[in-house]
Amino acid sequence: LVFNSNLQEFAQRVSIICGLETGGKISPEEAYEQIKELWKQLKNSKKNLGIGTDPENNSDRKNI
Repeated sequence: LVFNSNLQEFAQRVSIICGLETGGKISPEEAYEQIKELWKQLKNSKKNLGIGTDPENNSDRKNI
């Protein structure tokens, strides 16, 4: 649930940033940098919550 909330917030902020860039309020470069920072925060959230890792042995699951 926490990651889902973070993902929704990420999407909402990206939408706002895109609107600001489209409206000429910020440059494409500034929009890119802001979205890049948000992406880093989302990745850290995923990592900190342990999403996408195998809790038993932290190895890739090859025999699915």
